[in-house]
Amino acid sequence: MCGIVGFIGEHKNKNIIANMLATIKHRGPDSDGIWHDDSCNLFLGHTRLSIVDLTASGHQPMVSDCGNYVLTFNGEIYNHIELRNKLSNTLSLNWRGMSDTETLLKCIIEWGLVKTLENLTGMYAFALWDVRKRTLSLARDRLGEKPLYYGYLGGSFVFSSELKAIKEHPDFSEEIDWDSVNGFLHKNYISSPNSIYKNIKKLKAAHYLRVTYEDILSKADVQPVCYWSVSSSLTDNNNYEKKDYNKSLEELDVILTNTIALQSIADVKVGAFLSGGIDSSAVVALLKKNNQNVTTFSIGMPDKEFDESQHAIEIAKYLGTTHFNYNITPDEALNIIDKIPRIWDEPFADSSQIPTFMVSQFAREHVTVALSGDGGDELFMGYNQYPLLKKLWETNALSVLPVAKVSNTLKRLKIKGLNSYLQRAENLSLAWNFKEPYQLNDFWMDKYRNSDFPMLNNPQHFSDPAPKFKDGITSVCLHDLNYYLPDDVLTKVDRASMAVSLETRAPFLDHKVVEFAYHLPTQYKIDHKVQKKILKDMLYKYVDRTLIDRPKQGFSLPMKRWLRVELKDWAYDRLKSLPSDKFNGSAIEKIWYEHQNGLKDNSEKIWGLCNLANFLVKK
Repeated sequence: MCGIVGFIGEHKNKNIIANMLATIKHRGPDSDGIWHDDSCNLFLGHTRLSIVDLTASGHQPMVSDCGNYVLTFNGEIYNHIELRNKLSNTLSLNWRGMSDTETLLKCIIEWGLVKTLENLTGMYAFALWDVRKRTLSLARDRLGEKPLYYGYLGGSFVFSSELKAIKEHPDFSEEIDWDSVNGFLHKNYISSPNSIYKNIKKLKAAHYLRVTYEDILSKADVQPVCYWSVSSSLTDNNNYEKKDYNKSLEELDVILTNTIALQSIADVKVGAFLSGGIDSSAVVALLKKNNQNVTTFSIGMPDKEFDESQHAIEIAKYLGTTHFNYNITPDEALNIIDKIPRIWDEPFADSSQIPTFMVSQFAREHVTVALSGDGGDELFMGYNQYPLLKKLWETNALSVLPVAKVSNTLKRLKIKGLNSYLQRAENLSLAWNFKEPYQLNDFWMDKYRNSDFPMLNNPQHFSDPAPKFKDGITSVCLHDLNYYLPDDVLTKVDRASMAVSLETRAPFLDHKVVEFAYHLPTQYKIDHKVQKKILKDMLYKYVDRTLIDRPKQGFSLPMKRWLRVELKDWAYDRLKSLPSDKFNGSAIEKIWYEHQNGLKDNSEKIWGLCNLANFLVKK
């Protein structure tokens, strides 16, 4: 894995790109390089974590043999040998080495950017400079595994894998985008294409952007282009392929086995995260099927309610992996909190970011690449709220019940222990204000649904519409695949792992696996209350079902208690630091009071507010 950075515009000082590149050295500690086009003050930078072809032949930025194209690339192209063979069957080519960067560059030269993107299997973010046309192309992988930020700063156009590099540019302005802050508080992450800063965007997953030198001189508003989507890959959005269940089960085994075999190829040591859940267990089981020597990693939480490590140890023993488990202490976890703004560069408040960073740090002591189970929930309907949302969409009985009126009457009676049930009932009733599945999902995941919002300005925030399917739950899953997955889950994993120079790979996010999963009938994935049905049935072939059949646990910390005890003083200080011209102090005090007195679990709200405040203090 690597880091990429660049700018084109007014500045000629080479120290600028060197300073920008230095900030993302953790993404690629093995080597770095800079390329400069004098004719238009374009600078490209690259810092390399050597994974495939460890020799100097993979050095970047990479210039084509003809000298007309220059590429700086972050990621892995898993099918690059297949692509090489396709090229070699029709062309006489000289290859410098075995890097996938060289394969990518030659594919673009021969096929063009769009056809190349359509043929890639992998995770990537890259920038390509066409010397003759003076055109810069940026592209990001289909599911958004690798990040890419871009925008105008003064008279320059900039891009980078991380915001910290862009902040080193002399024209950078720290002007906060408060609409992004608003959206962040509702979700605890910032949705693409926005970032925390005005004028800086995230390139959305499965998009590319072309900007010419003339565009940059005029600061043209160039729009990204989508080159792939799940819905467009289906033959008919409203009709799933009616496959035999057992045949589909066999196909799932084959496609995942082949994908994991491909993603386990590297010139460095490869391992896997093993939480003990369905997704990571499936990845490890199939990795073990392909390879006798498998190294796995789990992490023990400081609170047994959130600790899955014993399940991971039992599955590792059953499969026969070389397993490492590390039990973190509360002090170790708490010491990471003030590092969060530097690691993520913008407000980000998924509390599992802390154990994700720690397991990455632990794994990096043994391997350079780790496979993960990310994506399994979005593909096979695994999140806890999905059965409820499915039921909501299939019946409108709640829409005719005067739930809000009844709950207000019952509240006045002050029946002990009733509040949590009443709030849930109100949420169910309010859900029927939304007539599209993506709106229902946004509402259900909103941290402030049916409660006071702490910002003084609170416009309604919805994601872009998701394609409609016959059943609403598929649309909900697709919505999470398009937003929650890239902007929360994959952002969390990328920054946490790359902060310690560890490459992570997610076999479930091979686009062929994604397309296969969305072709399956819904009942193959969620059948009554059984979630991930087909994935579980496949896993039973490799792991005893008594080790698998248990309630889903989140990879998270005991934040509810920490914000009342260990983090109480820190959190309150952070809340008090929020700017009074933007925030409603009484609303924040209410959130704090309810949590401290056990009236509500406001840990997600407080964690989000504290992470925002921590960012504003340290930015």
